[in-house]
Amino acid sequence: MRAVLEPGNETAIGDELIQNTEQSDGVFIEEPAIYDAEEEDHAPSMNGSVHHQYTPITTTDPEITSEEPTLAHVFPFQTKSSPPPLPLKSPTRKDKRVSMDIRSLSSSSGYSVKSRTTTIDSRGSGVEGDTSIDKLSKTQNSSGDSVLMMAVEARQPNALKYLLTLNEFYPIQAILHDSNSEGTTLLSAAVQLAHTEMIEIILDFVFRAEDDRVIIDFFAKQDTMGRTVAHYLFNAPQLISRIGRMLPWRRKDRNGQTPLFALCRSYDHPRYSDMINGALAVATQTQDDGQALHLDDHVDSKGNTLLHVVNDSQTTLWILHHCDSDANATNDKRFTPLMVASKYGRIDMVRALFGDPRVDLYAKEHRGMTAVELAKDDEVRNRIDDLILFSNPAGADGRITTVVRSFFVEDATIRLILKSGAPNANSTITVTTCRRSLSDFENLAKWLAVEHPASWLPSIFNFRSPFQISSRPARAVLLDIQGRLDSFLKIMLLHSTFSTHELLWEFFLVPEVQPEMMAERSRKKGELRAEKVKEEYEPVDDVKDVELFVSHAREMVRGVNHLTKSVIRRVNKLRNTSSDLSDAQHLSTRALSTLTFLPESHITAFTRYSRTLHPFESDPYKFFHLDMHAISTTVLAILSALARPHSLIASMSATSKAIDRHTSSLRRSDRWPLGLLDDTRNKIHLEAAEKVEKSQEELRVLGSELRYTQQTVAGELAGWQDLHGRMGRRAIRTLVQRMVVREKDRLEGMKRAVRGVVDLTEEHSRDQGS
Repeated sequence: MRAVLEPGNETAIGDELIQNTEQSDGVFIEEPAIYDAEEEDHAPSMNGSVHHQYTPITTTDPEITSEEPTLAHVFPFQTKSSPPPLPLKSPTRKDKRVSMDIRSLSSSSGYSVKSRTTTIDSRGSGVEGDTSIDKLSKTQNSSGDSVLMMAVEARQPNALKYLLTLNEFYPIQAILHDSNSEGTTLLSAAVQLAHTEMIEIILDFVFRAEDDRVIIDFFAKQDTMGRTVAHYLFNAPQLISRIGRMLPWRRKDRNGQTPLFALCRSYDHPRYSDMINGALAVATQTQDDGQALHLDDHVDSKGNTLLHVVNDSQTTLWILHHCDSDANATNDKRFTPLMVASKYGRIDMVRALFGDPRVDLYAKEHRGMTAVELAKDDEVRNRIDDLILFSNPAGADGRITTVVRSFFVEDATIRLILKSGAPNANSTITVTTCRRSLSDFENLAKWLAVEHPASWLPSIFNFRSPFQISSRPARAVLLDIQGRLDSFLKIMLLHSTFSTHELLWEFFLVPEVQPEMMAERSRKKGELRAEKVKEEYEPVDDVKDVELFVSHAREMVRGVNHLTKSVIRRVNKLRNTSSDLSDAQHLSTRALSTLTFLPESHITAFTRYSRTLHPFESDPYKFFHLDMHAISTTVLAILSALARPHSLIASMSATSKAIDRHTSSLRRSDRWPLGLLDDTRNKIHLEAAEKVEKSQEELRVLGSELRYTQQTVAGELAGWQDLHGRMGRRAIRTLVQRMVVREKDRLEGMKRAVRGVVDLTEEHSRDQGS
């Protein structure tokens, strides 16, 4: 380089420079760097043709076109009629550009004409024309690149270092404004090449500027794609700690991606976690407001937040706990971060998001699918089921049992996934999984009633069918059935009689049940119970005490039933009012957005506020309504059990009257004259005697059954009262916890809504003051 600019100085030619020049002979391949799969067709030469080590995008990115996972586990009966998937179209990639220094066919020429005009190692530039340093320093190639830019692209740090010493021809202002035809600065080009030596040379020169504002403006210069040098820091992550405070972390490119967003998409980077954590810390400091990092400043044009694209569980936890983040933010496809993690099989990410109480586990995308249904495969789906299982409270013995999922099958029925986990002595948990149908639950209730007819049992019959429209079954009805059956199962595990019943435990511990065998066993156990009652229980002679006890208990339970239904109606009214308020605010926001005189920040504030009022699928009132409905089923069940003694007393009364009639008939037969119709009289006498004996036996059985029923109901009534209190307290406690989380999240959303308006107002006030 010095030989070109100073041809009279023979000592300027060093062996190293001569070797570098000779090595340029041959093939020089410029490999395009991948930044975004949707932008490769339009990527400029520097942004897309420089050598860089790490690519900020992989096939796991939610926005890359890929084959959609099958939904046969959700709507299996629609599989045959579904159209075949479109063929996978790979993203278009620019052909590699090859610039070759071809030897001339002439023996008198060392390099071709193309080599003289496009490369900086040409020796013929000093042979003809103006060879002054002033002219040579302003030389440009056919693309408009300066000598400095050509030195950077050719990876010539010594040449670059020498050129920067020519302060007369390359003042600092010229260096700061030097860029190629794509707007790429010298520093940005060096960073894209991941050339540490050239980066240090350029930074040492840039920091000679007297004003820091000049340096900050230089770092904020954007290329034709709208990207600054900070967008390419995945190639030089060591610069984050050195110049991070001076970088524009909130500057967006043409795709709406900030530098922090671009770093989070560098999934294959060997220092991914450290790089992202350092960038998050520096970006938080550059806000200069003393608050947590505002994630709404780092949302791309497709609505993806950092939680959608980050691929590190520890980083996700840090963002959730230390940043101003919306854990349920949706992109253009209404995908939440949990849905993205589930769809692409990021188990660690799913586990991190599950641990945050703000995350809506049952949120739906635009097709009505939840995160579980969008899971990549059955393995991911099973892991999510385990997380749902462990999110439920454990019982007194440490066991957790719940219905984790439900789905449709081809025969127009539903299946429910039951999981039960029990802790072991070695600090592990054994999880069993079973699949049950709705008829299995109904048979369970029927068999338990056969074995224990006097015990109270919640009703699970007469469910609404989700297949009222066969081509589009109602998922809302399916989820309602799942919630009610889950409540039934948990109530049975807390029941004073059925909590230790072998039939119940077989139901969720044995993968395959045999209904016929279980039904026969329950029938025989019911017959044995009846025989035991007749033999061991004394019949009730005076039913007045029983009637008094049962009547008093029914009156007390009726009061509880009335209050429970009142609470359910009020909760349902609150849910409807909340939904109506959200709809009204949404309509108001749409109307306000048509006002042309309103600033964009105000419309954005109204939109964000409207989003805070939108009810979640995991709405606290919804779960409280479900808990209160479960309590109501226990109240109705105990009322039904208390009604059984009255029916037995009525049967005993009818039997006593029958005995009196038969006794009276027997006495009348004794008054017949002797010798007249003796055979008929004897026959009537025998029949009356048999009827009296049979009725007395029936009365004795009813009396024993009444005694058994009275003792069973009285014993279970105390257990029900304790269970009712525990369920009520747990429902209220859960409601309070969820409401606190929801209202805190809503408050943060409101702060995000007004922050943009406040910033605009403060900026306007400063402009007026100046």
